[in-house]
Amino acid sequence: MSTTTAIPPKSERARLLALVKRKPGISKEDFCEYWWKTHAPMLLGIMPEPGYLKVDQMHINDEINAQFAELGAKTTSEWDGAAVIEAASWDDIFKIMGDEEYLKARKEDEAKFVDADATLLIPVVNINFINN
Repeated sequence: MSTTTAIPPKSERARLLALVKRKPGISKEDFCEYWWKTHAPMLLGIMPEPGYLKVDQMHINDEINAQFAELGAKTTSEWDGAAVIEAASWDDIFKIMGDEEYLKARKEDEAKFVDADATLLIPVVNINFINN
């Protein structure tokens, strides 16, 4: 009998999960609105080829978070949102994120509203069980 732990299969796409925290002094509402209406469209407008295949933002719902906490669930107040970025390969993600113009614009804009020291980038494998 094997004693090695099975690892999940590789995804057909490269996926990066980003846990994002707002910069101190910025309200949650201002953070969410800027991230959604200004930051994302700006970056998508200058994204170099080959481009991402999918980008999803997820904004933490504080009301629902509090309801889960009342049920005894461990919840988060560490981050204000998450994003999932998908590309055809890790090479594509690194090519895009390393592009000089894209990197400069991203860092300059994120300095306005993101706590870069608290933001985490996590490479993930997606294993889908239900997709209705």
